[in-house]
Formats: sequence, C-alpha cells, structure tokens
Amino acid sequence: MLKFESQDEIEVYAGLTGFICFKASGDVIGSEESVVMLSIGQFRKVIKNAEKLITLAEENKILHEAENE
Repeated sequence: MLKFESQDEIEVYAGLTGFICFKASGDVIGSEESVVMLSIGQFRKVIKNAEKLITLAEENKILHEAENE
C-alpha cells in the first residue's frame, strides 16, 4: 500500500474485489473519508498516459502560479 500524507492522507491499495482503490482519509477540515475505485483497465490507462498527465499538470501548475502572482 502507498500512503501520501500531504493535505489529506491518501492510501492506494488493491481492493479485495479487484479494483485499485484510492482512499482519502478526510483529515482536511470539512472533508469526509472517501474512496475512488478504478478497474484494472482504467488504472493501466492511467499508467500508460502518466507522462502526458504529469507534463500537463506541470504546465497547468506554472500557469496557475503565474496567474496568482
């Protein structure tokens, strides 16, 4: 299991039903615990397109930061 303890702790794990699960713990004030499940095929598509998504996210982050300056 992977855990990301940033704004809201997120756990990534293989569920018993065969889904890849992303669980947000609801640590952020006003948020609730939630789980998003991806099928194996959906998760493979995310992995296949990871570099494109990362590049786009980096570009969007730069634009967002520039707008807030």
